[in-house]
Amino acid sequence: MKKYKVSRGCTHCGTCIFECPKSAISIDDAGAHIDMGKCVGCGICADNCASEAITSVELGDKTENQIKEELR
Repeated sequence: MKKYKVSRGCTHCGTCIFECPKSAISIDDAGAHIDMGKCVGCGICADNCASEAITSVELGDKTENQIKEELR
């Protein structure tokens, strides 16, 4: 299974929020955040990120806690 993470290169433009078909992305002062529970791994956010701050993460058989730790 593939999910996505946001790097520190996020410019807070908000494009990913509008492009995400599952409303899995929010933005605060620290940048964009992807809700792993809502993300279906479609990659539309990454495809539309002008700063290339959203990248894929291969999750395999990891537990939810391992995934959250890796995405920090």
